[in-house]
Amino acid sequence: MNIFINFLPILLFVTLYVGSGIYFSIQGHPSAFYQLSPLVAIIPAIILGWVLYKGKTEEKMNQFLDGIRHKDIITMCIIFLLAGAFSEVTKSIGSVDSTVNLAIDLIPAKFLLVGIFITAAFISTAIGTSMGTIATLAPVAAVLATQGAFDTAIGMATVVGGAMFGDSLSMISDTTIAAVMSQKADYRKKLKINVIVAGIAGAITGIILLILQENTAQIIPKEYSITLISPYLFLLVLALSGINVFVVLVLSIIFAGIIGSFIVNYSIFDLSKDITTGFSSMNEIMLLSLMVGGLSGLAGKSSKELADYLSKIIARHGNYKLAQFAIAKIVSVFDILLANNTVAIIFSGKIAKDIAKKYHIPAHYSAAWLDIFSCVFQGIIPYGAQILLASTIAGISPLAIVPHVYLCYILAAVAIIFIAVKKKNISV
Repeated sequence: MNIFINFLPILLFVTLYVGSGIYFSIQGHPSAFYQLSPLVAIIPAIILGWVLYKGKTEEKMNQFLDGIRHKDIITMCIIFLLAGAFSEVTKSIGSVDSTVNLAIDLIPAKFLLVGIFITAAFISTAIGTSMGTIATLAPVAAVLATQGAFDTAIGMATVVGGAMFGDSLSMISDTTIAAVMSQKADYRKKLKINVIVAGIAGAITGIILLILQENTAQIIPKEYSITLISPYLFLLVLALSGINVFVVLVLSIIFAGIIGSFIVNYSIFDLSKDITTGFSSMNEIMLLSLMVGGLSGLAGKSSKELADYLSKIIARHGNYKLAQFAIAKIVSVFDILLANNTVAIIFSGKIAKDIAKKYHIPAHYSAAWLDIFSCVFQGIIPYGAQILLASTIAGISPLAIVPHVYLCYILAAVAIIFIAVKKKNISV
């Protein structure tokens, strides 16, 4: 019983956040689940956690601050800031637009649907944000749909699927950062699992999209520069070479600034301004991470106790594989409740880590399942930001898009099969 009492603050946060979303949905607000900031919703939860924690005021404060300044939380926040800066700089110099226009120029008319998927996947992998990808590519897909290239709902769903594909693979996405840091996993090992699982799912999705492509249409791309795409390639090469993620991001920001100075007359003052803007874009998720860290500090050992409780249930029916399914289920439930895959990972990370440690699940495995399954559900819940943004741009119902986000359904199936058939202690 004490386990669940200790988790009342988190349940309060979920109730406030989800409850407000339901309320605004009833009121007919188009962005219902984004009217109450999670930063505001977590304040009452922290107050409750403070009240429930047994100890003197000074001890409570120390526990709260210990949670905030935990090494993993601070590291995560710094990476968030650097990732935001890189995304803003590359957007400002025109790297995103060049990538889109290059893809449109190279894709034959009969492969437009699968081409949209591949383009969305590449952009999302490069810039680390599914929302930015959808905002950039969805208008293009909407134009193609009006020209008869494909059904509007399928086109929007394809953009969302590609965005979620890249989000689960990107080295600089919020979800990857949160998953890797919460599990203290190796980026490259985690990426290897994602490449296998997402690669198979992506290939199957591509085949389905080829079958669905019936009509053809042409769209004239705007001008683009292949050189402006190089910052993304530079980032991917450095990341895959095993260089520290901080070094990778700093060097990539500098490289993007240099490319911009030669191609679009991008000054050092423009670079500094965009870095500041990029930092600011990550303020909410960074502050929320700090608050969650503080709340976890007040919760004390409750997450470990919950992990032990779940482990007892797992032990009755299975072990190693069932534990991995439990991790997948926990983050999935959090994402369905919170409608935010990064926040879902932050909340479920400690529980997942304790379960993984107890059942000797490699950290990169648990990180991969946190990332993959949070992205799966984030891409198919009709009240999630990704579906809502795509539906708003296209002017159609979110429910019309959800059934056609094939990538997410296939990604879940492939991941489940992978867990079921993968033998223990065999490296990936």
